[in-house]
Formats: sequence, C-alpha cells, structure tokens
Amino acid sequence: MSSQMSQFRSSLKNAWRNDRRQLLRSATAWFLFGAIIVVFVFWGLTPQQAGVTQGGTAAQVDGEIVSMAEFAERTEIMSQNPNFAQLEQFGGDFARRYIRQQALQGLVDERLLSKSLQKIGVSTSDAQVRDTITGIQAFQEDGRFSHTRYLSYLQATRQDAGSFEGKIRRQLAAGLAARAFSAALKPIPQESKLLKELEAIKANVEGVSIPTENLVIAEMIPAAQVKEFLAKPDAEARLKTYFETHKDEFVQAEKAKVRHILVRAEKGNADAVAKAKATAEALVKELKAGADFAKLAKEKSEDPGSKENGGLIDFFARGSMVPEFETYAFSAKPGEISAPIQTDFGFHVIRVEERRSAKNPALDDVKEDIAEKLVAQEKTREEIQALEKALVDGQADAVQSFVAKHKLKWTESGNFSVTASAIPKLGGGDEAVGLALKLTAAQPLAKKLVRQGPAALLLKYKAVTADAKVAAKGDAGKTDAGKDAEAAREAQAARRGEEVFGHWVAELRKSAKISIAPEVAQGTQAAVEE
Repeated sequence: MSSQMSQFRSSLKNAWRNDRRQLLRSATAWFLFGAIIVVFVFWGLTPQQAGVTQGGTAAQVDGEIVSMAEFAERTEIMSQNPNFAQLEQFGGDFARRYIRQQALQGLVDERLLSKSLQKIGVSTSDAQVRDTITGIQAFQEDGRFSHTRYLSYLQATRQDAGSFEGKIRRQLAAGLAARAFSAALKPIPQESKLLKELEAIKANVEGVSIPTENLVIAEMIPAAQVKEFLAKPDAEARLKTYFETHKDEFVQAEKAKVRHILVRAEKGNADAVAKAKATAEALVKELKAGADFAKLAKEKSEDPGSKENGGLIDFFARGSMVPEFETYAFSAKPGEISAPIQTDFGFHVIRVEERRSAKNPALDDVKEDIAEKLVAQEKTREEIQALEKALVDGQADAVQSFVAKHKLKWTESGNFSVTASAIPKLGGGDEAVGLALKLTAAQPLAKKLVRQGPAALLLKYKAVTADAKVAAKGDAGKTDAGKDAEAAREAQAARRGEEVFGHWVAELRKSAKISIAPEVAQGTQAAVEE
C-alpha cells in the first residue's frame, strides 16, 4: 500500500497542476445535477424536500459537524438520480434506507478526504470554487452567471454563501482524489497485452432478475393465512417492531394541492415590482370572470417547474413552501382565488385544489396490513431458499418452474468480454461476470444467485467463444473492436483506482472519530463505519 500511496501523491500533484479544468468538471458532475433541482417554487422542488428546514446534527467527523439539513438535502438530490430511483421498483423502504445511508457516508467521506488532502498540500482555491459556481446552469440567465439567481437560491434554501461554497470545495476535493487514483493505477504494457487476449473471450448468457424482498406481494396473501399469522404467540411483538421501524409508511402530514401563476419581479426594483403586481391583479380579474386557471397558467406563469402542468403543484406538507405561499395554501377554502401574494420570487395567484387531513394511525388500525406484509416476506424467503437449493442440486426443471410460477422472464445479455464490469442488460458486477464465464453446455445453470441490493440475478449458459483473430491483432490499424478494447483497459484502470481509493477511504474512517445521530443511524440501511 505504501508504493501505491507514493504513486497517488505524485499523480495527485501532477494532475492538479496540469489538468485543473477537467478535474473540476468530473468532480462536480453529479453535484451540478443536484444544483438544478434544489430551488423550490422556482424549480419545482420544495425546501422540505431539500431538507433545508431541518435543524440539528446528523453526524460529527473529527469534531466537524454534518448538519441534518445537509444530510436531508444530499438524500433528496441522490433520490432524483435515475440510478437510485430504480430501487423504488423493489418496494418497501429499502430504497429510502439505502439512499440515506449512501448520502450520509458520502458526506462523512468528503470531510475525511478534504482534511487528508490538505495534509499532503493539495487544496481547492477560491478561484476554482468560484469558477464551478458560476458554471452551474441553474444560476445563469442568457448564458451568463446571475448573482440574483445565486442569492435567491441561497435564500430559498436558507444557506449562506460560505456553507454552500464549502460543499463545492469538498466535492472538488473528493473528485480530485478519485481521479488521481485512477490515473496512478493505469495498466502496465504487460497487463495490456494480457487484457487483449482476455478480451477475445466472449460470453453470452441469459438471466432473470428476482426481487428478493417482494417476490410474493402482500396482495397475494389469503385472509386465512393472515388470520393464522395473527394467532401466533410472537405476532404482537413482530407487528409492533415493524410498525415502530416503518412509521413513515403509515404517518401522513396534512397536505395541500394548489395551482398557481407566478409573475416574476426583481427584488429591490420598485418599477418591476409595481408592474408585476399590476399584471397579477389583472390575472385575478380574468380568473374570477371565469377564465380557465390551467390554460392561463400555461400561457402566463413564469414558474418553469409548474407552468407546463397548468400551474399545478401536487400535494405538499407544511414547511415545504415560503411562508406567504404556504399560509394561503393551508388556510383558504378550496376553489378560492387569492389576491396577488408577494414572495421573493414575485407575485403568486393561487387556487387551492384540495387538502388532505393529517393521518397518524395506531397499530390496531394497520395491524392486518402489516401482517400481510410479514407473511409475504416469509413466503418470499422460503421461495428464494428453495430456488437456491435447486441450483445447488442442479434441478433445472425446478428452476424453470420457479421462473414460470412468478412470471419472470429470461433476458439474453449478448456477447461480453471477461473484462466487462457487469453483464450487459443484467448487471451483477464482477461476481456475475466471473460466474457467467464458468458456465458450460454441460452445466448451464450457475450454482448460486448473484445478490444485488433488493434483487438477485439467476444466470443460465448461452454461449462462450474465443475469437483468435481479435486476440492476434496488434495495435496498428485499430478497428472498432480495438477501440473497444482500449476503452476496456481504461475501464479496468478506473475500477482498480476505485478499489484502491475505496481502501484508502476505509482506512481514513478507521482512524477518524465519527459519531452518527441515533435517529439518522436508525433510518439508514447500515450506519457508516465508526
């Protein structure tokens, strides 16, 4: 590890000196996505969704605080990422817990990385932070940075410039470290030659993705089985435990659904404010005279987040909007049209569409629903265990019966090489690739399932081939296959960098003093290593 660290330090400093602009882009790629979605009425995301109204401490890292607000904000940003959003299909609260855990660990690791990089003399300058912020599209108007938009964002999310810029600085540091590891660990020439030979070996498999948490869903459970479960001696304790640890499934805050039209006005510009107010008052008259609210919102509203939906903002809870907007939404009668309501964004004309009362059911109110879920979970585990036994015993008929019973489908991957990081169309990572290359016509089924989050991958042989022509080709006259091979080598370097980088961060965690707030630890899949 010491030689790797020496390489790391050297590459880190060289990369920082020679390639700063590219480092900035790669370090902040995912964060810039988040920046586009965080301003509430203006961008269609509420402050509560971003977590900015929540106080308290989520974690401490060597005495440095990770606020509850920052944790909630990061959780929301990550939940908008399509890669994480796909977890929702598995149901339950797995996705919520997993995303919360990843968000928390990311924030902890960023602080550890920032401090470690400072110790070896690498830091992000004020100029780099400034360039990153001015490059965020959400803060631009007509292709140029808008200081007004930036300040509106800070005000809307209740942050000061220092704390926001600190987030950017930590993001840059984390991305810088990850890139340096990848650059330092590129394959040597001998490895490249071996990789070319390995890339000539291609596999093709079929796979089935099995939902391991809700293979059997609650709706399938007969009433008789629910009754039988409720009669068990330990049923009451199990029901209570589930209820206490999954309260979010049952508790519902008071919510309102509204339509609104926003007429923007630059704060501090008296003429613009007066003009916007007059425009909003004219809209109120049109609406009260019978104009269609949705049609008028599409034509006149300056809120890009709701304009195309006819000004509709779906159900939101208290604490989600600016106070002036929220006060009307939770006090006016449904159907009433407001006078122009001024906020930092301009003037709003609001109509309450519907309100839902708060719900806080007792355990007895949801006992049967929980029983159905617990029985379904038991049956899912039993079914998966039976499948795993059939795989070990090589019972192909039993495996196929399982697939048919649960209406699952085989998906063919298409050819992929041994250097692939996952099986095309199926995923599964390195473990799945390794299993796939061991399958033969004589032993077509993998002996085990590949677990991947709330799902498991079942693999079946299709074909394995070796292309001697591809293996024999040199570097001269690169074909598309050669270019693909080069890309594979780069991917291999990236994976190796990620692995060593991960080990380094894990070592940083071991030597750091990390404490997680109990309420945060309980809501994550697993607490960050302390």
